Amino acid sequence: MTSNLPQYNIQIFTFSAKNTYYLREMTRIIYLALCVLLIPAVTACSAQQPLKYETDPALHALLDKPAAYPEVNFAVMTDLHTYDPGLGTEGKAFENYVAGDYKLTKESAEILQTAIGQINSENVSFVLVPGDLTDHGDRATHELVAQYLNQLQATGKKVYVIPGNHDIDNPNAVSYAGNVISRVPDVTANEFEQIYADFGYKDALYRDPASLSYVAEPQEGLWLLALDSARYKGKVGETETVTGGRFSPQTLEWIEIMLIKAAQAGKAVIAMEHHPVTEHFDGMARYFPEYVIENYQAVSRLLAAYNVRLVFTGHFHSQDITERTWPDINKFLFDVETGSLVTYPCPYRVINIDGSQKAAIRSVRIQSIASHPQDFQGYAEAQLKNGVTATAASMIASYGVSGPEAQKLAEQVAQAVVAHMAGDEKLPAGQPAIQENGLSPLAWIGVELRKDLVESLWKDLPPPDNNVTLDLNTGGWQ
Repeated sequence: MTSNLPQYNIQIFTFSAKNTYYLREMTRIIYLALCVLLIPAVTACSAQQPLKYETDPALHALLDKPAAYPEVNFAVMTDLHTYDPGLGTEGKAFENYVAGDYKLTKESAEILQTAIGQINSENVSFVLVPGDLTDHGDRATHELVAQYLNQLQATGKKVYVIPGNHDIDNPNAVSYAGNVISRVPDVTANEFEQIYADFGYKDALYRDPASLSYVAEPQEGLWLLALDSARYKGKVGETETVTGGRFSPQTLEWIEIMLIKAAQAGKAVIAMEHHPVTEHFDGMARYFPEYVIENYQAVSRLLAAYNVRLVFTGHFHSQDITERTWPDINKFLFDVETGSLVTYPCPYRVINIDGSQKAAIRSVRIQSIASHPQDFQGYAEAQLKNGVTATAASMIASYGVSGPEAQKLAEQVAQAVVAHMAGDEKLPAGQPAIQENGLSPLAWIGVELRKDLVESLWKDLPPPDNNVTLDLNTGGWQ
């Protein structure tokens, strides 16, 4: 505890107009914080349907003998958030849009083109794209993305996609012209499937009737469980996409049926979905429940129970790999979250699984694009840092913290966010996660209520995030 605490305790019992204001504001902050902390704890207790592996003893012998992964090389790129430049990149309306964003929206098509060129030079047989192919979900951009992905398939690299929360029935599908924002056509689930028919749907072994989930076999002996976790149904009249993800009871039942089929056929399974299936830092589900799949504990355990060792996710725009283990059933799972292609550090991943059941993961950052041939990484990092700082400063100031003090705290929050998104985050020696000395009483209480979040962003859960070899037999790594 800092030296501010005794001074703070004295001040709150001094009856003055200034300290009465502090008391009122502190009460409001504490109330809001308790609401944030308690509500997820209540909603997380919702009923969960029974699963076959929990109730059918006949499955135990089948699940005790996991199938071996075949030797394979593949790539993952996600959260492309592509924006078709033909929708307008000039004028006040577009400038206002990108000013409030930390993604490289204007350069997104250029970044995608660069990434595809680089992946085409990689020794991979297929590419996974776990959602948010577009930023606005408009039809023109979806068709543009499909054209780009065809460049990968033209060189023999099969591409598999699923939708993210931005891709279907998006009410923000708009174009910009001067000061004018105009609605443009978005896509339905059926139209998404039609546009991306060549990228998983047409050749699927099995399809889920209740979603855009499917099973494919990109390599002999390897099944891909491509899971649609987006919530785009029942959104008529809504003005925003639904950020959080979930599986309906029907889809969850279908997932287990597919996992049983894979086990019976002796197929190893990898999965991809947009929303992470486990926390990537302590408190993630509490502070950002919409950035992990609903009922993530049950979903991740289900996959692990059927010997799925690797799940490839996105959504939070961070380079982070987290392992979850279940000693009671002797199972483990790696959630390999890949950062957004249009958010620093603008990465994709290359994965090699060899005959010894080692999965070597290599992360590649886009280093240059035509419009930024020399300074692209610095430009992308500045865009992220400035965007997070501005958002955090505005939020902190809304609680009555002074502008300069809010800015100082926001810069520290942004440093933690940037480090987490880059992966392999490590707090510099001797530096606190957030500086508390010299804060005003109101700022101090706000920091105390949220300090654990900033500290968690700096605490990298194992294993390493960017370049690592995972042992799919034991759950170890090197």
